Amino acid sequence: MLKGEWGFRYDRVCYEQLGATLKGYAVGEVMWDVRDGFIVPIDVKPKDQRRFVFDDEQQLRMLTFEDMLRGEELPPRKFLVHRFGDMVGDPYGLGIGSMLFWPCFFKRQGIAFWLTFCEKFGSPTVVGEAPDGMLDTEKDKLLDVLSSISQRSAMTVPQGTVVKLLEAVRSGTINTYEDLCRYMDEMITLAILGETLTSSIRGGGSRAASETHNVVREELADFDADLLCAAHTEQFIEWIVSLNYPEARRPLISRPRMAREEEEATRDQKQIQARQMALAFITQARQEGWEPKDPTLDIMDQWKGEWVYTGLTSGPAAPIGEVTPQTIRADSEFAAPPGAAPGDVTPRDAADDLADQLAEAAMPAMTDLMGQIKALVNRAASLEDLSAELVRLYPKLDASDLALAMSQALQVAELTGRSEMVLP
Repeated sequence: MLKGEWGFRYDRVCYEQLGATLKGYAVGEVMWDVRDGFIVPIDVKPKDQRRFVFDDEQQLRMLTFEDMLRGEELPPRKFLVHRFGDMVGDPYGLGIGSMLFWPCFFKRQGIAFWLTFCEKFGSPTVVGEAPDGMLDTEKDKLLDVLSSISQRSAMTVPQGTVVKLLEAVRSGTINTYEDLCRYMDEMITLAILGETLTSSIRGGGSRAASETHNVVREELADFDADLLCAAHTEQFIEWIVSLNYPEARRPLISRPRMAREEEEATRDQKQIQARQMALAFITQARQEGWEPKDPTLDIMDQWKGEWVYTGLTSGPAAPIGEVTPQTIRADSEFAAPPGAAPGDVTPRDAADDLADQLAEAAMPAMTDLMGQIKALVNRAASLEDLSAELVRLYPKLDASDLALAMSQALQVAELTGRSEMVLP
């Protein structure tokens, strides 16, 4: 449902509920409907916070014309409330708007004075010197004429009046208002993002510093997401579960974090590398005659677990191809003794016959295992993908049939050897 089923746009609901971060609390009216036999919300309409109050038990009430003081009681599961900054139990919360008021006010006043300052330099102040004895009514008319001088190219004044332009004297720095507005911008950014370098830093080293301060911004974003998810879990999700699955446990909702996704990607890469190292270690150990005490364990548990020496060494892996008794038999044949002429073949004995029988018995299991690996090789796009997929496939390979065949073959070989012993 939260992913858009039944037309419910949960991301928009979260965006509107985040208004509590600025104002302290946010209220949304939940619109319920029956879809496919389930009672589900189809929309959450945002409401103006000024229309709602809280009673002594911190229950939400709505102000109406009939009751403008205490408000009217509201039905349960109808209004969703998200609070921000209610650390002292204040149901109205404490948004960051309380921190933004003065910086925004000072910035607004600074811009107003800045515009006046620019006007003084662009249009100097006009001074009119009225002669003695001029009536007040004539002085007012003169003031009106002088006030409109910026929109006129010519004007008339009474005889004896002297008109002068009073230009602003430029002394010291003229960037005072700009510096004030920029400082207020930094204070606003600091209140919202918790840092300023990602939006205001300039010059060398800005990228490294911005990335460092960006961590603070991501932490605040994660905090806001966790706070909103906790509020929705306690109210929104609880209502949906209680209406549709009264006996079920309430699930938890959370939003993925950018930092968490990067950490998970790094951790997955490290796990793949660790499994590759474990696989290489196990392969090398088996070639030297060592076997894990419990081969049914996961590859990582085998690597860290106990090993026993069997003395049964295994050669390097053969190329992947069709598995037949002939290929198994060829791999199991011993090399010709040193100094033997080409084409010389060691005479067959009972051990060779047992090896042929083992190849026949192990063929189904080997065909299944090698078939899975061959299919994986055909699907792999690169050697890196093949290496990673082999690590993931290894724990899923079932070698129980092959182990059973080899166990029976070893028992037969042991009994055959005992029967052929010649006592002195």
